[in-house]
Amino acid sequence: MKVAFGTTLLDRGLNNPKQDGIDGIGQYCQELLQQYQKTLNAPSILAYSFDQAQSQCGATLLPSYPKYLIGTLSHIHSDRFFKDVDLIHATDQLIPISDKPLVATVMDVIPLSHPHFLKSSSRHLKSFLWKKLTQRADRIITISEFSKSEINQYLGFSENQIDAIPLGVDQRYSTRISDSEKQATLKSLDIHSPFFLFLGSIQPRKNLVRLLEAHAKLPRSLAQEYPLVIAGKLAWDDGKVLTSIEQAIREGRAKWLNYISEYQKLCLLQSATGLAFVSLYEGFGLPIIEAFASELPVITSSCTSMPEVAGNAAIVIDPNNTQQITDALLSLIEDNTLANHLKTLGKQRSHLFSWEENAKRTLSIYQKMA
Repeated sequence: MKVAFGTTLLDRGLNNPKQDGIDGIGQYCQELLQQYQKTLNAPSILAYSFDQAQSQCGATLLPSYPKYLIGTLSHIHSDRFFKDVDLIHATDQLIPISDKPLVATVMDVIPLSHPHFLKSSSRHLKSFLWKKLTQRADRIITISEFSKSEINQYLGFSENQIDAIPLGVDQRYSTRISDSEKQATLKSLDIHSPFFLFLGSIQPRKNLVRLLEAHAKLPRSLAQEYPLVIAGKLAWDDGKVLTSIEQAIREGRAKWLNYISEYQKLCLLQSATGLAFVSLYEGFGLPIIEAFASELPVITSSCTSMPEVAGNAAIVIDPNNTQQITDALLSLIEDNTLANHLKTLGKQRSHLFSWEENAKRTLSIYQKMA
């Protein structure tokens, strides 16, 4: 079996690590490709990338997606790359047009359910096109039961056409780093005190404005003693997020690490007081299980997919209630028994999320469709 596998966002992240970095979809692609290489009798994976100057994962380079669509729809070229494959796995919003069986990974339906969370001024047109192209898929893979219900509602696929396969967490998150190495890394990042950690791209749906407001309300001087370390690149600003971050930095209660390496990320996860991940919308929330595997207590939101992923192993709060966020932060500072209990529960729950199992279930879908 030959499977065409989309790697555009993975290649984009690998080609521009400090500017773009590997996002959630890119990491998903990377992990699946690594699992496929280790799997006996895996199909032949033929990677493809749109609009990339080079590919570090051996992908065939295709033109920009708009040029590809124009060329395909006007019959300038006819299915060149895809004509010799048995199945296409579109891992992102760039859906190929072909008569071959198509499975599409859809992590969320934010373009349809919450278009205001997108930056583009042409978001409504792009959302319409994405919906029409995605509806050409024969099957959908998604990453949570929450996203499955959203896809059923907004894209019209029946539940029988949608497979919810949770994301995984790599063993490296469970491998302990020595105290001396962690301290050296923190020093290189100019972190010299206990801290709370936020992981993710900087954009309105991550709810950083409320998180920083809640963090500032910590009593006494705890906001300065336990600053919020923000690790993530800027996706887009609505005029409020960057203002809140800059004010918190001036007041000595936040630090923004725009780019961190994978090793630095592991050190931060194994050193923080807690992960504060209080988004307004997530299709899954990968940092939650990465923190669990790292034995880091988690504070997360009571909406969308996050309670499903966190189970009983995190402090779950209303992301719109800043007092609840403040109380959760304070509890991790003052209650060592609670923090240690959450570490134990999180570690146990992390074992439920496996990239090996994700790849196994994905391959079984290939076999059924081809």
